[in-house]
Amino acid sequence: MEEITVTEKTLKIGTTLMFCMGFFALVVSILWIFVTEIMFVSDFLFYTGEEFSDYLAASPAYGEIYIITKKLIGFVMLIASLQFLFITKKGYEPGEKWAWWALLLTGGMFWGLFLGYRVYIGYVAISMMTFLVGLVIWLVALLIPIKDFFGK
Repeated sequence: MEEITVTEKTLKIGTTLMFCMGFFALVVSILWIFVTEIMFVSDFLFYTGEEFSDYLAASPAYGEIYIITKKLIGFVMLIASLQFLFITKKGYEPGEKWAWWALLLTGGMFWGLFLGYRVYIGYVAISMMTFLVGLVIWLVALLIPIKDFFGK
């Protein structure tokens, strides 16, 4: 029986976590696309001081474009989450350095922008946990096998 080295173990753990993060991002993106109104009612209320339903009744076209824009962001998230999964499978799992850098950049943009959005509008609440969980999984998945990619 072949013995698994520490390097192989850490890379396998990092890969498993990166796949988890990719699937987590995929679920979040699907929620952004299909339950947009539910996902953003609290953001809208906090930032504008208005109930979204009141705003939609008073300005249906503006309310609709707001939802369409949020759905489009969901589609961008969907594409990014599929990229996470593809890069993880094709490059990160075999331990290729380019994949580590690609996941660093895409994950940083993905989780960083959504946390930044919440901080920017001043809505730091428990609902940020979605983004924080994704950020932590992503960081741990990058850091556990870092020696596998860059040596000692």
